[in-house]
Amino acid sequence: MSNTSLYKTLPSLISSIGERYFYDRVVCSIQDLGPVSNARIISYPKTGQPTFLDGDSMSEIDKMYCESAYLLDPIYDVLYYKKHNELVTLDSVVNDDFCDSIYYDTFYQRLGLSNETNIVIGTNDDTKICIVYTTKDNYLTQQAANNELNTYLDSIKSAIITHERIGSLIEKSPPMGYAGLNYNNNRLTRFESSNLTKREKEIVELILDGLSSVSIAQKCFISEGTVKNHRKNIYRKLNIKSQAELFHHFI
Repeated sequence: MSNTSLYKTLPSLISSIGERYFYDRVVCSIQDLGPVSNARIISYPKTGQPTFLDGDSMSEIDKMYCESAYLLDPIYDVLYYKKHNELVTLDSVVNDDFCDSIYYDTFYQRLGLSNETNIVIGTNDDTKICIVYTTKDNYLTQQAANNELNTYLDSIKSAIITHERIGSLIEKSPPMGYAGLNYNNNRLTRFESSNLTKREKEIVELILDGLSSVSIAQKCFISEGTVKNHRKNIYRKLNIKSQAELFHHFI
């Protein structure tokens, strides 16, 4: 396999460091690899429940994992309590009787995944971020994907650590003046009282920032048609008919 796919997507991944959709860009870069069938990114704090960092919103199966199933996950057990490599395959940490385990019986078999590999990245606050991906077909495709990712592993790790550091600095930055604070509190209150999904709220934020549908599509790595569908759903849920009314509603 050539190393062209990740080589081509790395610049856009690096340019999105610090942006809201950074982890979606990471997932897109991983999924551009031919053998990869699925990819997700999970943050595991040393204490507390894990969270998914990519995607529009959590599915019921995602919620089940974050609330309880993760405690039975062999990968979770490895992260903090066993020595491991940066690339950890599920097959390397389970026994032959994995398919008879409670985790497999009650949760994992519902995912329909195969050939799972985790890229484990440690951050400064001792959180572990895992890029979880699965491959099609067989062990050979898993090895092919692992070999290509291994070539760019340091670049991916560096991008994620930098992104997390930027996020930490933003959280610690001084609060803004009263005018800006009131403005954002008003917007937050209206968001919380609406029934918009996480993605719809993000689309609204970008519209309020002045971005066009084309720009939003590029920033969110979705089609312009998908953005327009989100707009229709947002207008319907808020009982409005125009972008002017949207601005009036939130500003």
